[in-house]
Amino acid sequence: MTGSGFYEQIKADLGYLNLETAAASFAVLAEEARTDGWSHIEFLARLVAEQATADRNRRLAARLRYARFPYRRRIEDFDFEFQPSVDRKLVEDLATLRFIDENRPILFLGQPGCGKTHLAVALATLAVEAGYRGYFTTADAMCSTLLRARHDGALATKLKTYTAPTVLVIDDVGLLPIGGTDGAAMFFNVVNTRYDKGHPTIVTTNRGLPKAHRLERTCARWRLVFTGSPRPVGRCRRGRRGSQGRHRRSCRALRRRAWGRG
Repeated sequence: MTGSGFYEQIKADLGYLNLETAAASFAVLAEEARTDGWSHIEFLARLVAEQATADRNRRLAARLRYARFPYRRRIEDFDFEFQPSVDRKLVEDLATLRFIDENRPILFLGQPGCGKTHLAVALATLAVEAGYRGYFTTADAMCSTLLRARHDGALATKLKTYTAPTVLVIDDVGLLPIGGTDGAAMFFNVVNTRYDKGHPTIVTTNRGLPKAHRLERTCARWRLVFTGSPRPVGRCRRGRRGSQGRHRRSCRALRRRAWGRG
């Protein structure tokens, strides 16, 4: 078999193995290897790298499509000088994605137009780029979808849309009604199920969460990020020598303040 015959056979075999990028670039790289005197290992490494890069980009594009982010945002594009109330060090710490390993949900609390969704989408995008699955929804859309699914007898299946991704962004909590008590129950079913599965949730709101007592057991886990809130309220923490009772009172006080009840 001639050299060109080997080229065609290898190209066809790579295509058969669904290594389309390697098949397309094989002949060009082989010619460069001959001209520049590459070793067999160097040629193979470059060919594999071409295919691996294409596969990673394709999978990233698929994860980004699945996530349904409303737009692309970056942490470095956020104007911290325009929003000095945002704790830049806290945001940069969140950008390390350590919150995923710690299963720590995040609450962006602030007035409309102060960058809550920008930061939430930017963090979720970082997670998707790191190989995690992400998903974006508004509170109204999620609760309406789940209530319809319950009516249609498909709730268990539809819940997986919101509980399976590693990182879920729930935007605009409190902006629109979420279906009364039933909608609030759906909301916290999602959040608590995700917490049990070790999947953190990112929430944006200018009012807080509905019926916050449902999060009693996860209260101390939330990271609060204030983006222009008129009344910053700090994080709920256990005191080093505090009792369980004092911790519960602290949680209740935090909820009253964050949700505008005192």
